[in-house]
Amino acid sequence: METVSPSPEPLSLDECKVRASLLLKGLNSADSARAAQAAERFRSLPALSRLSLGEVLARRDSLLRKHALAVIAHEQGYTSWSALKHAWDARAAPRVDFEQLLSRVGGLFLNRWFSSYEEAVASLRQEGGHLFPFREQFFICESPLLKVLGAEPSDADWERMGPNWLEPRDAQAQARLEQRLLRLCREDASHPLHPTRKPAMSSAESSSPTGSRARRADLKREYKENPPAMGVYAVRNLANGKVLVGASLNVPGMLNRIRFELTSGMPRVPALLADWNRYGESQFSFDVLDVLEPPEEPGADLKEALLVLERLWLERLKPYGDAGYNEPPK
Repeated sequence: METVSPSPEPLSLDECKVRASLLLKGLNSADSARAAQAAERFRSLPALSRLSLGEVLARRDSLLRKHALAVIAHEQGYTSWSALKHAWDARAAPRVDFEQLLSRVGGLFLNRWFSSYEEAVASLRQEGGHLFPFREQFFICESPLLKVLGAEPSDADWERMGPNWLEPRDAQAQARLEQRLLRLCREDASHPLHPTRKPAMSSAESSSPTGSRARRADLKREYKENPPAMGVYAVRNLANGKVLVGASLNVPGMLNRIRFELTSGMPRVPALLADWNRYGESQFSFDVLDVLEPPEEPGADLKEALLVLERLWLERLKPYGDAGYNEPPK
C-alpha cells in the first residue's frame, strides 16, 4: 500500500513525477483497497473534492497524468503543478556567478562547453568532471580548475554533492559549497593567475538578447566546425628520452591538464613529476602523435577506436621502465 510521508527536504521534480505515476497506477489497480486510497488522494483536487469515493473511482478512466501531478503538488503545499514547478525553477536558479569565477583564470583551462543540458550530462557521464551552468550554456571542468579558484576539490562536500551542480545528490552539501563560491565572487582582489579580469562578453553583447544569441550560435558553429582533436598524445622528456603515451577524446585539453598538474605538483604520474622537478619545464614537449578522424557514421564507438590507436603507439614506442612513464601491460 502506497503512503505519503512528509520529507524535511522538498521533493525533486523527478521524484514528484515518479510519485504521480505511482498514484495513477494505484488508482487503476485491481487491488480495491489500493485504488480507494489513491482515489481519496485525488479528492484533494478542488474539481473532485465534492465527489464521493465511488464517484471518483467511476471516473478514473478520465483522470490523467496531469491530474496526478496536480495531486502531488497539492500534497507538497502548492496550488497547482505549475506553481510547484515555478518554485523549483526559482530555487534551482544558480546564485553563483560562474562567469565571474571563470574570469579569474582566463583561458588557462580548456573546459568542455555545451549549449544543450542533455549533451552536457552525456559528456559528464562519459568523461567525468564537474558540470556547472553558464548563462544559458553549460560547461564541464576538471578538479584542477576548482583548486585554482580556491574551491578545494578535496573538500568532502564535493563528493557528497556529486559532479552535477544542477542535480545535487546532497542539497546541504551544495548549500555549503555555494556559500564558499559566493565568497569567492565577492572578493575584490583579482586572482594572481589572472590579474586583470575581463568579461566573457562585451557589455553590449551581454545586454542585448540578440547579441547574446548570436554569440552562442557562433560558438556552437565554431565548435562543430573545429571540434577538439581526438587521438594519441605524448609527453616527452627531452633530457633522458622517456615518454608518456596516452589517448583522449580531447587531446589539447588533456595535454593542457597534464601540464597544469605538473606545474602544480600533482603526482598523477609520480615518476614524470619527479623528472619534471629535476630537469625543468623547458626539457619537456607535449605532442600529438596521431589524430582519430571523426567517424562518418553516427553511433561509432570512439573509445574503442581510441583504444586500438593507443595500443598501436604503445607497441611502437614501448614507453615502459627506462623508456617511459607508462605502466607496463599486465
